[in-house]
Amino acid sequence: MSIRLTRPALALAAVVALLALVPLLLDAAGAARYLPRLLVIGLLYVSCAVAWDLVGGLAGQVSFGHATFFGVGAFTAAILVRAGVPLAITLAPAAALAAAYAALWGWPCLRLRGPFFAIATIGVGEATRLVALSLETVTGGATGLTLPVAGGRHTAFYLALGLAAIAVAASSGIRRSRLGLGLSCIREEVDAAESIGIPIGRLQLQALMVSAAIVGAAGAVYARYLYYVEPGDVFSFNRSIGFILMAIIGGVNTLWGPAAGAVLFLALEQVLLSSFPSLHLGIYGLLLIAVMLFEPQGLLAAGRRLRLRRAPQA
Repeated sequence: MSIRLTRPALALAAVVALLALVPLLLDAAGAARYLPRLLVIGLLYVSCAVAWDLVGGLAGQVSFGHATFFGVGAFTAAILVRAGVPLAITLAPAAALAAAYAALWGWPCLRLRGPFFAIATIGVGEATRLVALSLETVTGGATGLTLPVAGGRHTAFYLALGLAAIAVAASSGIRRSRLGLGLSCIREEVDAAESIGIPIGRLQLQALMVSAAIVGAAGAVYARYLYYVEPGDVFSFNRSIGFILMAIIGGVNTLWGPAAGAVLFLALEQVLLSSFPSLHLGIYGLLLIAVMLFEPQGLLAAGRRLRLRRAPQA
């Protein structure tokens, strides 16, 4: 039996193989300690941006509440690791609980459309953060939870790399499936999709739960990498805004656009946090407005148009 590999699968395999060598090369070169940190955070951003795009791009429902899944995954992993459970085993429960939480608030909220859904997700996100801050016996409140140091030096990197590969592969598979086709129909014209019998609520909920599972697993790896987690960080509105910006900068409803946007966002974040620490959130907002006004299809589409413009005319 032959197996046919698609171009996205080959590209993903090549990228993963190259990135897997990076920690070894950095060790051999004696690179600065912050470079591995940027790699781990960048890969987690890729996972979260690709996952967000399943809802915000493919399904057409802009969510400002994805930080809730990130936080649920992070605290699930933190609590289990503190109880003596190996980190690798915590990823599945973190993803499952994040998906369950998505079903909990997604079922009523997905009945809303357009800006009403977006506003509802903002409320869910803030409510979740406040509840997490109040549950001091579970989350540690504003102090947070500290994790015991365990695992190899590059464990978090390879977990983040594997998760990013899974996220891209899942996005590619969903886009080629009946679920992806149904979500595309819903995004283009929800009333027409409903009139021909497409189960709008069920399909959107499935996309939200898959997206939440990936983001929740990313939160678990994040907690392991920092050995510390607190509600004000993992449940923050800034994180939800960041996930949106990553996808929009690169290009929503594309396979590689959110991943490229995540890398660009990481570079921009480092510059803004070091140069404008008190203004970075406002600058994110201005950037979001600028991209939506001047390049709503993202930088990937802009690069494609530029290549076509430079191509020799037949």
